[in-house]
Amino acid sequence: MRLPKQDHYEVARDAALHRLRQRADGERLLMLGARHTDSDAAVTLPVLCWELRIQMEPFAMSLLPGGDEVALPWQILALDYLCAREPVPPTGFVSFADFAEGRSYLPAFRSRVTDRLSHTVGRDKTAFIGAAERLGAKPVGGDPVMCIFRFFPLLDFQVARYEADDEFPASCDVLYPDNTLAIFTLEDGIVAAEKLVAALEGKGPAVRAAGRPVPSGCESQTEPTGAASEAR
Repeated sequence: MRLPKQDHYEVARDAALHRLRQRADGERLLMLGARHTDSDAAVTLPVLCWELRIQMEPFAMSLLPGGDEVALPWQILALDYLCAREPVPPTGFVSFADFAEGRSYLPAFRSRVTDRLSHTVGRDKTAFIGAAERLGAKPVGGDPVMCIFRFFPLLDFQVARYEADDEFPASCDVLYPDNTLAIFTLEDGIVAAEKLVAALEGKGPAVRAAGRPVPSGCESQTEPTGAASEAR
């Protein structure tokens, strides 16, 4: 019998879920900043200005507040994060180029992360500061404007926005915590930074059906329907 074709996001999500079910010990999850909900055996994980509610059996992941379905790329990031074997807090930030394993990924990182941010919400200082504050960051400085985003409890990103001058347009840089590879693969690290940029643009973790009213505040930032098929 021929098995139905499975989306590659679903394959990655199911593999991460299988790993998590094998190592879902409470102490390690607590170190990662997740909280168990004793009433229904669910796990709650902060992500930027939201929380993800993750039910293990049967599996379901929803966005709090609101209860919207979480887009597959965000599901994969959350599950991969919760699978970290030896979670350690960061001690500082490094550039993507500092990862020896990632030098071949530099063009993709620039295209999907820093160039995209510089050409969208990062073009305008006021818009950038407003977007950062909506995600819970506290921008400091004038030029550059510096923000630290708590993507997951042990995974912070530092973003710098540089004002335009006579020679160069406004630009942004995204720095990684030095514990990234203790938590994520480098590919996950790129996707996480890409999703941070998307969130700054107003596209959050939830899948929302077209035509559904959007509430005010942080919870209004959603992925469009079909986000599971976007490039990861």
